[in-house]
Amino acid sequence: MTHRTPCRARFIFCGFALASCAQESPGGDRLDAVPHLTIEEEMRLGDVDDPDVGFSMPGAVDVDRDGNIYVLEAAVPEIRVFEATGALIHRIGRRGEGPGEFEGAPRFGVIGDTVWAVSSFPERIALFDRRGDVLADTRAESVLVPLPIGHGYVLPWEMRSDGMFTSHFYRVSFSRGDASTGVEPADSIPYPFVLFDPTGAVSDTIGWAPRPPPRMWSPPDAFDLDFSFVDFGGRRLAVPSPPPAMPWWEPLPDGYLVVDPAPFGTGDAGVFTVTRLGLTDDTAFHRELVHPPVPYSAADLDSIAARAARGEAGGGVPYSPGASAPPDWEPIAATLRAEMSFPEFRLPIDREWVAQDESIWLRLSGTNPAVASWLILDEAGRPRGRLELPSSTRVVWARGDTFWAVETDELGIPWVVRYRTVRGP
Repeated sequence: MTHRTPCRARFIFCGFALASCAQESPGGDRLDAVPHLTIEEEMRLGDVDDPDVGFSMPGAVDVDRDGNIYVLEAAVPEIRVFEATGALIHRIGRRGEGPGEFEGAPRFGVIGDTVWAVSSFPERIALFDRRGDVLADTRAESVLVPLPIGHGYVLPWEMRSDGMFTSHFYRVSFSRGDASTGVEPADSIPYPFVLFDPTGAVSDTIGWAPRPPPRMWSPPDAFDLDFSFVDFGGRRLAVPSPPPAMPWWEPLPDGYLVVDPAPFGTGDAGVFTVTRLGLTDDTAFHRELVHPPVPYSAADLDSIAARAARGEAGGGVPYSPGASAPPDWEPIAATLRAEMSFPEFRLPIDREWVAQDESIWLRLSGTNPAVASWLILDEAGRPRGRLELPSSTRVVWARGDTFWAVETDELGIPWVVRYRTVRGP
């Protein structure tokens, strides 16, 4: 077992190569022409009565070559291993700071006979065999990227089949006061794709992106955002604002994916784009998708104001973080609602996710809050099908026609469920 002393973050900042071999789609794919999929349940993991088998906070899922199922129970935290039949075999990890222990819920996966786990705060890489025996547990280095408002950190993300770890820009620290990084908002901010070895050390820089992920680092025009506040009963309340139209950015083993949820024009069908870029910013594919506009109704906006006034999730900035809803939330909601400024239409998509087989799942805007409509694209960005799931269902693993999801029953008990998709009528 190898132990390393955490080293100081490295500073990497230089130019990047830019090439283009774009494969443009000949025209936008209309989503109303994409075939509908239905689902068939195949297996359900969990237990109502036994807390050692039932879940409290199930997270990521992976499946090894023998069909064994690995499920993160974030509340412990530990990785539970089930046979292909669904029987619990053993557990990997537990809460703690020692070798093979987790200080928080890690990202994890299975490559061959190795179970890897990457933890954050502090960054650690732990390796186990499939029985759960610890092979290594080390601290990881980081690569420092200066930003106009602080610094970002490129850190280990996931293990490749050759045992190396890809990287992702997923932590930012902000400067306080007059501290300056010497980078202006309009400056080019190239950021590196780095390989980490299994000890957590930086091994190589294998490519560059022109800028960090926009939802991790705001682009220049975001510095001009004007947040709105209103006074109520001596309190200064933040007025809910619409979701930002910034692109989503997802790391891939050989580059990254950009999903741009461009806002709709008035009354017109909207076009949003999905682009896959390589390690030198070359374009593997660029696909346009046409989606009919979904307007914000008065009831939608009233609901957003009410959730904000009650301090509930999904209502923007809460009335009082960590506090229970005030008994007189209705006048607060009315005050917030009067100050809200939303566009006519919702963004065409409100969530994205890249699966284990590199298929792309996009949650489309809709009018039924209880149902989520997902568009599934294959690894080349071609529409595979549309699927409707309860809004509370969270897809956590997918490969081909099979996916695992976390869903909650009518008693509030979470289950991990395997489904198979089939072509609908």
